[in-house]
Amino acid sequence: MKRLGQFAGKKVPDRLALYQLTDDPVIPACHIYMEAQIFSPDSRRFVLHESAHPHGSDPRDPRHRYLFCDLEENGDLTPLTDECGVTAPSLSPDGKSFYYFVDELEDRGRLRLRKLDPATGERSELACLTEQDGIAPAPPFYPLSTISPDGRRIAVATALRSGPEAEWPEHGMWVFDTETGECRLVLRGTDFCNLHLQYCRSGLEPHTMLIQHNHGSRLRCVRGKREGISHAAALDPESGHALRKIRACDDPLQPNTGFGLDLHLIDDDGTRWRSLPVGRDGMEFCQGHQCWRGKSSRVIASTLLFQTPSTAVQELIELEAFPGAVHCRPAAEGGVRNVLSRGIKPPHFLHFATDAAGERIVSDYEADNGEWHLYAGRLGGDGEAADLRFLLNLGSREKSPWHPHPFLSPDGKKAFFNSSASGVLQAYCLMLD
Repeated sequence: MKRLGQFAGKKVPDRLALYQLTDDPVIPACHIYMEAQIFSPDSRRFVLHESAHPHGSDPRDPRHRYLFCDLEENGDLTPLTDECGVTAPSLSPDGKSFYYFVDELEDRGRLRLRKLDPATGERSELACLTEQDGIAPAPPFYPLSTISPDGRRIAVATALRSGPEAEWPEHGMWVFDTETGECRLVLRGTDFCNLHLQYCRSGLEPHTMLIQHNHGSRLRCVRGKREGISHAAALDPESGHALRKIRACDDPLQPNTGFGLDLHLIDDDGTRWRSLPVGRDGMEFCQGHQCWRGKSSRVIASTLLFQTPSTAVQELIELEAFPGAVHCRPAAEGGVRNVLSRGIKPPHFLHFATDAAGERIVSDYEADNGEWHLYAGRLGGDGEAADLRFLLNLGSREKSPWHPHPFLSPDGKKAFFNSSASGVLQAYCLMLD
């Protein structure tokens, strides 16, 4: 853990303490995706990985492994895994158990759930899933898992295989019991190809999950490579600027139509659908980045809104759900919205996260000149804007194309981000207090 006085060619402000956590000159390292549950509750230790990138890793890369970073021991890194194909990590809410999956879907048609006690090194296999009621998990494996606030269930998503191979597979969510290893398939459909599944962090709602529903999108794995169709937003092929309109169409291959994505809360048995009032109105689109506001029942999402055919803004919006599986914002009869980023002009916020109390937020920001910026601030009460303030220039996207994907420690005193501004992707930590 090395303190830096300069970053991306610019001086680090004296009020901030910036540290580089990884430093291999050849093997890239980075943080887990910012919505992952990988921090101990005391904000001392967390999980990162090497020979990886901000969106995951190669399941056939033998160098990919997870590491425990101890911030109170000068960022000491302790290996947690040595198997090939490790993915979808979660740290239990009490910080005492590390769960991860081994992706063997491509070669052996199975996925394995494993558990490690970081204190003793004791490792066990909880489940090996190959098939259930005629339905088998298949690649691609979504690279994140989510664990319930009581630590009793952990969920992942994969493509599904059942019967004759279809052109575009269904995708589903599997929920595992962390005590028995028993597994249930609770959600399935061709649209569930990028679920961003996240358990609510509140112990009062141990079965509630946040999911992303990509209407009209498709995803498959062909000889180890992902292929897909996305209908979130697009440019018109004739003008090069006009935003693709989101309107009902049963043909996902039609080039200028598509459903786009929306956000829902469900119970982890696939029931009790609720909807969040954002996106899919032909003008506003969900970017596909969202998280819980700490341990509350509110959600924060980032949006894409075209002000003119060639200019867009990206807002951060706090949301409260309303009952029902409503898949179009104009049809919403309920729900609450609060634009958190309205104090910053123009808003270009992409990836973000909050602390455990839901009082602080951190976000990356892509400026009009192509630079990555880091913002952080306080979250206020009902209807209040976030007190977002510029923290650090992370350099140009041209030099560091990887997403920073910032997040906070549970106590909100440290911010973390990725960057390849040095020439190699590395993980960084910024002390805020």
